[in-house]
Amino acid sequence: MSALFDKFLIPIAVGLVVTVLTAAAGWLYRRRRTTPTPPRVLRRFSLLGTTGADGTPLHYETTRAPGSVVTRRVGSLSQRFELTDVPLGDGTYAAEPLDHL
Repeated sequence: MSALFDKFLIPIAVGLVVTVLTAAAGWLYRRRRTTPTPPRVLRRFSLLGTTGADGTPLHYETTRAPGSVVTRRVGSLSQRFELTDVPLGDGTYAAEPLDHL
């Protein structure tokens, strides 16, 4: 009886305990990480310091979050802008230039 217990029952019991602990840790990890992400919103940004052919500011529409950096071609040069959550009077948000020419 002791040999049966040592050779078969102890490894089976240890395996079950490890399996239960692994499943519980995975469940807790998934439960903690499933915080709902905010819905992506399409926003229109005014690229500050730029003007189009008609004299109005250039605009950029995206679902990227504020704080993101985007690259746009302004004239013949590429210019980087940081998207902000600062609303402007015309209903757009400010995109501040990072590359000062």
